[in-house]
Amino acid sequence: MTSFISYTLGRLGLLVLALGLGYVAGLRGPLLIIMAFLGSGVMSFFMLGKQRTSLGVKIAGYFQGINARIDANTRKEDID
Repeated sequence: MTSFISYTLGRLGLLVLALGLGYVAGLRGPLLIIMAFLGSGVMSFFMLGKQRTSLGVKIAGYFQGINARIDANTRKEDID
């Protein structure tokens, strides 16, 4: 859960930063929003790599647990 919160807050922070920089640069309206999303996405690719990896590991572990339970139930049904 901590990885999710850390990554999400980082993405939101970068979006706010990009919105502020775009506003100061003179962008307004839909163009400001579009450029802020694009800019924050590019920045997050480089700046939030560690948080993204940590979140991916947690998510992968969660789904591996689900798959293990499904496999165990399938083997149990095959024995019966």
